[in-house]
Amino acid sequence: MFHSFLIYCLLVTIVFAQFSPTNETVVHHDGRLWDVVIETCDKDGAGTDAASYLKVFYESGHDSETFHLDNPGRNDFEQGSRDHFKIFFKQSDIVNMGLFWWPGFSLSQSWCVNWILLLNSDTEACFEGIFEKWILHYRDPPTYATRFHRLRYADCVRPGPSNADRRTYLRYDDIVRNSGGTVDDKHDDDD
Repeated sequence: MFHSFLIYCLLVTIVFAQFSPTNETVVHHDGRLWDVVIETCDKDGAGTDAASYLKVFYESGHDSETFHLDNPGRNDFEQGSRDHFKIFFKQSDIVNMGLFWWPGFSLSQSWCVNWILLLNSDTEACFEGIFEKWILHYRDPPTYATRFHRLRYADCVRPGPSNADRRTYLRYDDIVRNSGGTVDDKHDDDD
């Protein structure tokens, strides 16, 4: 009888413990989910096993965010490979990006990156950072993109060669994006 009473008390404790407040923090993302695609150079020693990071800079409040780039269970950033990540950005007014890596316990810690694409299908936004250089391990400042562009979303799926014509990034280009032209386009009335 006493054992039955103890088992009953234990079960009641377990049930009530499920509804008691905990110290766990629930993370809510107020931003949007972005696709991040990074192409590692196809040069000897270009891949890395070091911890790699992306730093995104925003126009609003001169703010920035840093993201650890890692797909668990996968060997990221191999020579000549393209790696894909899904990341929540808290803002969409991106003005630049940078990369850095942090030393680990591996022999392959150098890293060369060709380009990065940031894509958001909800807002049809796409940014391209052309690096074509070796990434330094400094956290602040990171290695910045040599060229940073906003692309049409349709052109973002397959980036052109580095010497292709690109629209220069404009801070207030909503009118341009919605019209499908450029700032210098003049609309002539047809007779």
